[in-house]
Amino acid sequence: MVPALFDEEEKKNMSDKIKDEAKKSGVQETKEDLWNYFVEKTRNNLHIVLAMSPAGNISSTSIDWFFNWPKEALTSVAEFYLKDV
Repeated sequence: MVPALFDEEEKKNMSDKIKDEAKKSGVQETKEDLWNYFVEKTRNNLHIVLAMSPAGNISSTSIDWFFNWPKEALTSVAEFYLKDV
């Protein structure tokens, strides 16, 4: 968690948006507990991969976003590549 990344108003807005979900999960509706629930949920769902390559004359960094594939797509790719195995 980066200190002072969000001001108090931003924290309140985010906590308000997850209040119902947090309550269903058994979290008390205190300011601190709601914020901790939000941070924990974010940690569990945010995945970042940072890769840098010094290959060539110019070093660069790029961002690739990866999303979950539907089961249908995974099955199709697996069947294509593993049909001879």
